[in-house]
Amino acid sequence: MELSLAEQLVLLSYDDATGRPLVPINHLDCGIEGAVLLSLANAGRIAIRRGHVEVVDHTPTGDPSQDAALVEISEDAKGHAPDWWIYHLASPHHRQRLVDNLVAKGVLRREDHRVVGVFHRPRYPLVDQALKKDLVDRIRNLVNRIAEPDRDTVSLLALSHTMMLDRHYFPEVNHDDMRHRVMELAEGEWAAPAVGKVIYAMNMAVMAAITGGIASSSTAAVSAG
Repeated sequence: MELSLAEQLVLLSYDDATGRPLVPINHLDCGIEGAVLLSLANAGRIAIRRGHVEVVDHTPTGDPSQDAALVEISEDAKGHAPDWWIYHLASPHHRQRLVDNLVAKGVLRREDHRVVGVFHRPRYPLVDQALKKDLVDRIRNLVNRIAEPDRDTVSLLALSHTMMLDRHYFPEVNHDDMRHRVMELAEGEWAAPAVGKVIYAMNMAVMAAITGGIASSSTAAVSAG
């Protein structure tokens, strides 16, 4: 079963048994948009020039989330940094659509729980154990230098590290070692220079969106360009 990068990130962001998010929900919303932009970069649709996200290929990808973002970016006359786009595009409706996709694909299951006997708060326990295990193993093999890097896995690792999901799945890996590995992969020779630059900028942008440090991220994006 093929999942988009954003769907993979959502899958990693929910606890297998409880079906609750492993990170604050606004962090997840920011991470999702980072995944969307990274997917567009990996597909050669966008690039970062002079610190701004620009469309370099208007051809639709076929993914509704990516194509909607591609249209918005192409219609932007001012030009904005990656972190601005993450803030601008982040939406609970987008997150819910991705979760519903995973439910429809049989990856997660929806369970409705009552809070104080009145409010409904859905949870999404894992159904497809093998799919998630394969995803986690793929990232672990990349971290441990067992597997060759590919753009989607490096992107997912960078995003999960920024959102601190790696601490949940790979507690045995020292945080500084993981950070150095992510930087090494983002700057490696396995990818075209433009893609590595976007991965670095997106990683910084998601971190800024999570912490609220939009100005620092813009500076980082400019320096990366």
